[in-house]
Order: sequence, then structure tokens, then C-alpha cells
Amino acid sequence: MTGDSVYFGDATPQSLAQRAVDMFLTLVRRGTALAVGTLAVVSFICVGSFVLGLAALSAGNRNAWIAIGGIFVVVGVGAVALAIFRLWLVKRSATELVVEVQQLLVGDRKTERVVIDTIEASEKVQDQSAVVMSRQFFTLRDSIDGRGAQFIALAYALRAMTTFPFLMLVATTVTVVFATLAVIFTGILIF
Repeated sequence: MTGDSVYFGDATPQSLAQRAVDMFLTLVRRGTALAVGTLAVVSFICVGSFVLGLAALSAGNRNAWIAIGGIFVVVGVGAVALAIFRLWLVKRSATELVVEVQQLLVGDRKTERVVIDTIEASEKVQDQSAVVMSRQFFTLRDSIDGRGAQFIALAYALRAMTTFPFLMLVATTVTVVFATLAVIFTGILIF
């Protein structure tokens, strides 16, 4: 430990900030890979089921299906696309993130401890999924609440990380519903 700092080892604010951003970028890479694969599956199932619905339903029900089914296709695909876009913005702001995390570290001891705990916790789950890793960021996000204007890139990165599991859940739920509907629509077309 050095002076009043709670840094572990001989880490400086700069090196801790870089480690934190490296952790963000690891999560971004994993999240992007997961989201791109999810986007392919969601798009295939949702659009395929939507087309099956158009073929299986009568003219009166078809208009309702176009409206309702179309909205849910947009929701399912849009949730994944939004997650990918947010992760891309995090990747683009890596330099700003290092500066902001470093400023956060020298701000106060409590927040400094939260950053260190987040780094340590995330390093322990490196082999797990992006969704599991993103859970580590909720405490860090809470520690900068009310200071989002001061840490714009960090606040956005934390928002991207903490909303990622929800967006994947929305897309997965919509996909499961559309997969079930595809079975029903196929049955209607066969019989």
C-alpha cells in the first residue's frame, strides 16, 4: 500500500484505470460475439416465423399479424441490435474511459474500493459468459450515480454493460415465442 491509498500491490491510478478498461473491453468482445450470434438466431427465427404466419393466417387475421408480429420482430431484433450498438460505443470510447476511471479512482476512497472490488471480481469470472461478467458492474454504476455528467463515457459504458443481460433476455423471450408460433403456423399450413 502507498500512503492513504487502498490500491493493491504497487498499482497506480493509471494502471488500475487501464486494468478496469481492459476488463470493460474483454466484456465488450465477449458480449459482441454473443450478441452477433444471437442476432443471427433471433433474425432467422423471428423473420421466418413472421413469414410463416403470413402464409398460414387468413386475410382477416393477417393484418393483425402484420401489426403485432411486426412489432415483436422489431423488438426482438432491435434489442440485440441496440446491445451491439452500445457495446460498439464502449469500444470507441476506450481512451476516454481510462481518463474517467483514473479521475474516479482519485476522487474518493469508497469509490476507489468499489473499482478495485469490481476489477478483482471480474478477473475471477473471466472464463464465464458476458452476461455473468456484466453483473459485476452494478455496484460500480451505483457508485457514480448523480455524477454522470462528470463521467459521461464511464456512465454510458456502465449502462451498456448493465443493460446487456436484459436486452439479451428480451431477445431470447421474443425468439422463444416466435419459435413456438412457427410450430403452430407450420401445423396450420400442413393441416
